Amino acid sequence: MGYEVRPTSAVSREFFKEIWFFRRLIWLFIWRDIVVRYKNTIIGAAWYVLQPLAMMVVFTLFFGSVFKRYIGDLPYPLFAYGGLLLWQLFSRSLSLAAGSLVVYDYMLNKIYFPRIIVPASIVIGAVFDFLVTAVLLGLMLAYYRISIGFSVLLIIPVLLITQMFSMGCGCFLAALDARHRDVRHAIPLLMQVWMFCTPVMYPASYVPEQWRMLYSLNPMVGLTEAFRWAIYRSGDLPALSSMGMAAVIGTLVFVGGVVFFQKVQGTLVDTL
Repeated sequence: MGYEVRPTSAVSREFFKEIWFFRRLIWLFIWRDIVVRYKNTIIGAAWYVLQPLAMMVVFTLFFGSVFKRYIGDLPYPLFAYGGLLLWQLFSRSLSLAAGSLVVYDYMLNKIYFPRIIVPASIVIGAVFDFLVTAVLLGLMLAYYRISIGFSVLLIIPVLLITQMFSMGCGCFLAALDARHRDVRHAIPLLMQVWMFCTPVMYPASYVPEQWRMLYSLNPMVGLTEAFRWAIYRSGDLPALSSMGMAAVIGTLVFVGGVVFFQKVQGTLVDTL
């Protein structure tokens, strides 16, 4: 017996049944996005390695000597690249998800499918780019003769929470971008400021003690520190309070973003 598609604006049992019914469309969107990104390029996926690599070189030249004493024996290029690797995944997922409805407006105006599939496919597909850029990290670990242990398994929940957080933020911004085109112009500025508020080029320990609690309200703080520790095991395990706060805030933003998106999805097509 086939499933009868009934558009829903609530996150309910019908919502999950609808998503499952359109599961093949999700993978089709993911595959299409990957193919389009690498089509007609000479070096293909290498473009997604060059960006964090270039930023790592710049950070090392300008900030390596400044933050060296805060990161112990870990080579600064490894420290910087580890932060950039996770940050690029988050930044790319959020930015592309936020503008995804406008990109697919030619389809949204013609056929029905759950609109949330669009930002979701972007966020899931960004993991492919992450895996591509992670290859260089593996080569750097081999060059510096740093081995990984079972702590690397911590990367799995870190990536899951990161993508949940980016999905939640992306849903909020995608709904707003469909109504107000100012959002797409504000996002690059937002991500630049956000990066400097995240321990990408510097360790969280560099932040004055009196600001640590406020600083840790940024979920990417705990996630970035945990991601580095999972790979390098350099220093102490990040505070459980920071990681726990990142998990709680990331989950709340994810749930809130999906619920908000579902409530307004019925009016989004009219505003595109």
